[in-house]
Amino acid sequence: MNETIQTSSVQTPQGNTRVLMLATLAFATCFAGWALFSPLAAYLKVEFKLSSTAVGLLLATPVLLGSIARVPIGVLTDKFGGRRVFSILLLFGFFPMFIAGFAQSYSFLLVCGFFFGLVGTSFAIGIPQVSQWYPKEKQGLALGIYGVGNIGSALATFGAPLLVESIGWHKVFMVYSIPLLIMAVVYWFFSEDAPKPANAKPPTFGDKLKVYKSSNLIWVFCLFYFMTFGFFVSFSLWLPSYLRDFYRITPVKAGSLTAIFVFATTFARILGGYLGDKIPGRRILVVLSLAILSILIFLNLNVSLMTSLTVFYIMGVCLGIGNGVIFKLVAEYFPKDTGTVGGMVGAAGGLGGFFLPIILGTLRDYTNNYSLGFIFVSLVCLMSLSFMEEKTITKMHRKAVNA
Repeated sequence: MNETIQTSSVQTPQGNTRVLMLATLAFATCFAGWALFSPLAAYLKVEFKLSSTAVGLLLATPVLLGSIARVPIGVLTDKFGGRRVFSILLLFGFFPMFIAGFAQSYSFLLVCGFFFGLVGTSFAIGIPQVSQWYPKEKQGLALGIYGVGNIGSALATFGAPLLVESIGWHKVFMVYSIPLLIMAVVYWFFSEDAPKPANAKPPTFGDKLKVYKSSNLIWVFCLFYFMTFGFFVSFSLWLPSYLRDFYRITPVKAGSLTAIFVFATTFARILGGYLGDKIPGRRILVVLSLAILSILIFLNLNVSLMTSLTVFYIMGVCLGIGNGVIFKLVAEYFPKDTGTVGGMVGAAGGLGGFFLPIILGTLRDYTNNYSLGFIFVSLVCLMSLSFMEEKTITKMHRKAVNA
């Protein structure tokens, strides 16, 4: 299942398929629970007579907390190991999600969402645990496979409404909480952390946090993940409305066409990780940014539905590749602090997924068209691209290596 090469007294891991599969499954389980408020929002709005603002707060609470808390969770993972932290997180998430099934008020549901929103930090746990099991030349592909756990959000989007019709929204929370409990037990007994030198001194929290001052390259990765993951979330939410308004198709058809975009972006992470193992990451990010920028400009033209969908799906693949490449670079440049740096980068992506849809929706409401939204995200893409100048990256890389 896993192989190692003995070098002196230190083992160099060459891969662990069991850990990779368990981490991916646990990540998908967490993301399914993390996204649960979204497909249930329509039912909860009627049940508790909520305003649009109240619904927005309900949706934002787990997303925002799960994004920001990735930073401390990443630090904890570097210090205590992924097996322990992931198992505890899964177990912790079970209780508020199960209890949410007994909610009789909006405030009670909001509190439950605040606590089970922490399962959204799971991404920052699997990144360092998986990367430590694989050598540099295989980390990209392994992390790309792990990133497919994003598909958990689709399990919530498609599964929850079907369950509501048969068992009611209360029991949906209970149904989605059970896999968290099962995975907590499975992860504790069957996962494992990569071996470390016997004489390695455990780092303090202060030691781990110093990495944020060691290199500006961390903030470049944050900016790019803010763009790639933020665009993915934004267009996943924005695309159904855009297709309905601009091309006058039914909501059901718009949802189905958007699902293709979500799946294309999610599975393209594997390709991104693989390419990151073979080609310098900077080159890939430059090409992807130029492609995305060209697509965003093209979308301001009056094109047919088929043409629009084609370029959207191409952009989804580009975003997925970018997501995979970025975390390959995090593991490559910060091998001893992958959790700490990955937590910060993941938090940036989560914040992009939180703020960008709000900005795009506001622009749509005030201008009554989508063009200004495409222009805005084009500017975000241009800003990211400006940091990919080769001399700048080389200088930042040298500082990171020497830190």
